[in-house]
Amino acid sequence: MLVIIAALLYSMLTGSASHCIIELRLYKGSGITEAADLVFSGSTMFAYLLTAVVYLAVPIAAVFVMRGCGAVKWLPVIAGVIMYFISTRLCDLTVWITLFSAPFAVKQAAAVELICIFEETGRWLAMKYPLFNIRSSRSAVCYGIGHAGLECWMRGISTFGLIGTGNRLNREGLSSFIEGKTPQAADEVVKELQMLTDKGIINGIVDSIEIITNFGFHIALSLLIFKKMGEPKFKRRWLLLAIGLHYALNCISWVTSLSGIPLLSSIFGIITGAAIIILVYRLIDGRSVIDEILYPMDI
Repeated sequence: MLVIIAALLYSMLTGSASHCIIELRLYKGSGITEAADLVFSGSTMFAYLLTAVVYLAVPIAAVFVMRGCGAVKWLPVIAGVIMYFISTRLCDLTVWITLFSAPFAVKQAAAVELICIFEETGRWLAMKYPLFNIRSSRSAVCYGIGHAGLECWMRGISTFGLIGTGNRLNREGLSSFIEGKTPQAADEVVKELQMLTDKGIINGIVDSIEIITNFGFHIALSLLIFKKMGEPKFKRRWLLLAIGLHYALNCISWVTSLSGIPLLSSIFGIITGAAIIILVYRLIDGRSVIDEILYPMDI
């Protein structure tokens, strides 16, 4: 009883009473266990809706911008979609085969490291061979739109799935998620739901900025590979640099996510992504690339 009173006092003092109500539940065969009956607040639902819409809207907006410049090339867009799908599936397959019996967290960490190699190698191969006709900066940008666009749409659909999870939680309660589970498994579910309900409007806004930054990051790497491949003697160090930059973004975001503070991870992701975009801009003479896209010489 004292535990319940203390929990209620804590929730009132921290202002989180609207997010969770502490109560006692009786699990079948496991005795009395304390759990949180969580709900997705209105601000949490709005935050997920905002990020889902931004995920879906950014690639479409990028296509319209390129179309306004008369620079849309659909074959490179399709190439980006195909190469992203193939590279991510090959990465997942490699991780699951080589680390078949490893814990999920280990597989996840390995995928974060390996995906950079698979994605950037796929980007390089798509631009190296004439199959996809990537022969201009416009085409390279369109490849980046396809590559990052598929990732955005996949994550946007997943985010809408979280909204569905929130609706189910609010409608049916926590018991619908933990019924029939062992105490340990139920505790894991509760922790995951608690993490999901912690998202507020500020998180949604910051996450939306990170989505835009990451989208620009993929276009920057596409231009980096393309422009350096156009030099008389392409040196593989540029491919290694692209892999390293991609690894830096993924690794920093993943490491900061271990803090359990989603906002911190997003902020570091924005800073890292923006820094990489600025670096690539300087390496490829970004001003001349923009002029080439807006005012192409080859009509």
